[in-house]
Amino acid sequence: MVAPAVLAAASRAAKVAKAAKAAAQGENGPDGGGKKKGNLKWLLLLGGAGFLPIAGVGALVLILLGALLGGVGAGAAAASCDDYADNSDAGNTGDAAATNPIMPAGKVYMPSETARNEIPPRMILAAMRGAARYEGLDWTLIVGQMYQETKYGQDKSAAPGGKNSLGYMGILQFGPPAWHDYGADGNADGTKDLYNIDDAAWAAANFLHAQHAETAPWKALQVYSGSTASNTIYPRVVLTQAARYRGVLTGDEDLIKRWYAHLKKTIDKNPGFPTLGKQSDIPEPVGNNAQPGSALSIAASSPRSWSTPALESDSGEVTTAMAPIAYTTSTGTGTGTSTLAGPSTGLLAEKPAAGGKDWQWPLKQGTYQLGTRYHETGNMWSTGYHTGLDLVASTGTPIYAPADGKIVHAGPGGAYGNETEIQHADGVITLYAHQTSIKVSVGDTVTRGQLIGMVGATGNVTGPHLHWEVRLPGVDNPFIAGQDKGPGMVDPEDWMKGKVTANPDYGSVPGTGNDGKDAQYAECAEDNGGAAVSPDGAGASGVIPDADDPVIRAVLGWAQRGIGVPYVYGAQRLQGQNPTSFDCSSFTQWAYYMASDGKINIGTTTGTQEPYLRPHKVSLSEAQPGDLIFFRPEADGTSGHVGLVWDAKGHKIIHAPRPGKTVSFSTWDVQDKITGVYRVPIPQGTNAVEGDGKGQQKGA
Repeated sequence: MVAPAVLAAASRAAKVAKAAKAAAQGENGPDGGGKKKGNLKWLLLLGGAGFLPIAGVGALVLILLGALLGGVGAGAAAASCDDYADNSDAGNTGDAAATNPIMPAGKVYMPSETARNEIPPRMILAAMRGAARYEGLDWTLIVGQMYQETKYGQDKSAAPGGKNSLGYMGILQFGPPAWHDYGADGNADGTKDLYNIDDAAWAAANFLHAQHAETAPWKALQVYSGSTASNTIYPRVVLTQAARYRGVLTGDEDLIKRWYAHLKKTIDKNPGFPTLGKQSDIPEPVGNNAQPGSALSIAASSPRSWSTPALESDSGEVTTAMAPIAYTTSTGTGTGTSTLAGPSTGLLAEKPAAGGKDWQWPLKQGTYQLGTRYHETGNMWSTGYHTGLDLVASTGTPIYAPADGKIVHAGPGGAYGNETEIQHADGVITLYAHQTSIKVSVGDTVTRGQLIGMVGATGNVTGPHLHWEVRLPGVDNPFIAGQDKGPGMVDPEDWMKGKVTANPDYGSVPGTGNDGKDAQYAECAEDNGGAAVSPDGAGASGVIPDADDPVIRAVLGWAQRGIGVPYVYGAQRLQGQNPTSFDCSSFTQWAYYMASDGKINIGTTTGTQEPYLRPHKVSLSEAQPGDLIFFRPEADGTSGHVGLVWDAKGHKIIHAPRPGKTVSFSTWDVQDKITGVYRVPIPQGTNAVEGDGKGQQKGA
C-alpha cells in the first residue's frame, strides 16, 4: 500500500526530480516518464483504444521496442553510483544492489514457468506494459507488489468500490493522495481508475520510477508500503516473488513481440479472469518469512486452467499479416478495449547466427585457474584421457553462456554431477559439469554472457571446478564406437583461439586486455565506499574467496547465503538451511555447523566460542578467510561481537551486525576494538557440505 504519511515529502521530491530530468532531457507531457510522447502513444495503442491508423503501426512497433530495450541509460547508471553505499547499508545485495540494476541494459525478462503458472496473464501483460515506459524498470517488481498487496486482486478491497480498514483501494492499494500524484490511464479509456488493472499497473510504475526503483528497489518498495527501516517484510516478499518470476533474459525483439501476442491470446481464452475481490484459486507460495536469496528454491505451483502456457519456438504466433489484435477487459468500473499490434515479417532484419568470433570464456578472468587440460592421459578417466578442460574455481563461482544457444540438458549427468549442455549455431555443443546449482532449464534460449549455473563439486571430483567440453559435428565421439556424425570433443583452448569477443558480457576476458562490465561496477562501487557487486546477480561478494580447505570454502558459501537475514538478539540457534534471523554468534555457529554436516559446533555465544577457540589464536596479520574475529571487550573478559573474516587483504568481514540490520559485509576497521582472531580447527575426515545442502562427492 502507498501510505499517505510518507507521500507528501516523497511526492514533492519526486516531482522536483522528474521536472529536472524532463528539463535536462527535453521530455514533455505529464506521463513522459523518461520516454518521449511517441512511446506513450504506442503503449496506449498496445493496451488502450486503437486510435492510430494501421498504416502507422509498423513504425510504432520500433518505438515500443525502443522502450522495452532501452535498458539502463547514463542517468540510471549515475543514480546507481550515487545510491550504492546506501543500498549496501540497507542490505540490498545481488539483484537489488545499486550497482547491479535489476534490469540489465538492453534486456527484458520473459515470464518464468513460475510466473506463467501463478500469475493471471492479464496481470503479467499489464505489468510489462507499465514497466516498459521507463528505462530499466523491471515488470516483475509490479507483479510482486500485486501479490503482496491483494494476492492478485483476491482481497475485497481490490473490487470496484472496495477499500480496506486504512482506506487503501484497488489491486495495488492506492490511497487518494498517492493516486492523485501517480494515477494513470493505462488502457486509454479516458479515465484513471485505481480499480482497473492496467491503470493501477501504470500508476505503480510511475511511483516506483519516482522512487528510483530501477537502481534502489529496496528503498522504493519500503516507501511504497510505508514500512519502517526495520520492517523488511514488504520488500523481502516482493523481491522474492520478482526473482521467481524472471525467466529468460533477452534482448531479442522478435521474442518480446511474440510474448506480448502470446499473453494477449491467453487472455482472450478466459476474458473474465480474474474477478477482483473474490477468491480465484491463485497460489500463495510465499509468506512473510520470504528471503530473496532463497527465491529459486521455491518450486513453481502447478498450472491452473487460466495459466499461461509455454511459448513454443514454432508456435506460429508471429503472424505474417500486420493487423491490430484487440482484447476486452472487464476489470474496474467499466469495460475497455485494448489493442496489441501483431508483428510483421520484414519489420526487423533477421538476427545473424552467432559466429565463433562472438564467443567468450564461461568464467570471468580472475575467478579461475586452468586445471587439467584436454586429452591429458590417466587411469582416472574411463576413456583413458580427459575429454574437456578444467577451470578450477571456488564453489559458487558464476558460469556464463559463452555464446547464444538453447539448453538441451540441465540436470543430473552421472559422473559429470549437475550438468548443463548448450546447443549453439552450426550444431556446436558445450557441456558444463560438476555444478553446485543450475540456473537454466531445458528449452531455454540463452544469450552470450547469461548466467547458467554455479561452479561446484558434484559427481566424480576431488574438489570444486568447472569441467568444460566443446563438441563439434563430425568429430569422433569417444563414448560411441567408430566415427560418429558428432558432436565429438575438441580442445576448448584451441576452439577459443581467435573466438573471444572484443566486448564481453562479463569481466575482462583472458588475453584481450579489455575491461568489461565488472570493471565499471567495481569502479562505481569503489568511488562510493562499497564493495564491487557482480552485474550477474551472483551475490554481494561475487566469487567466494579461495581457501585451501574445502570445508572453509563451504563455510564461506553458507555465510554468503545468509546475506539479508535480519538480526534478532538471542535468535534461535541452528534453524536449518533457511534461518529467519541471526545474532552475531548464531550466525558464525550456523555457518560452520551447516558446512560440516553438524560435525563442527563452535558454541552458541561469544562467551563460549572464544574460550573454545583460544588454543587456535592467530595474529591479525595472519588472518585468513573463514577465521573468526572478535570485537568489543566486555568487563567480564568476554567479547561482545563476532564475525567471519572474508578477505583479509581488504580487511573485509561478513557478520550479523545489530538490531535493525541484516547479515552483511563490512570491514574490521570500522568495528569496535578487536579482541582476537581464531582459526577454527577442522577435524580429520570432515566432509564439506555446500550451500545447497548437498555434500561434495569425492571420486576418481
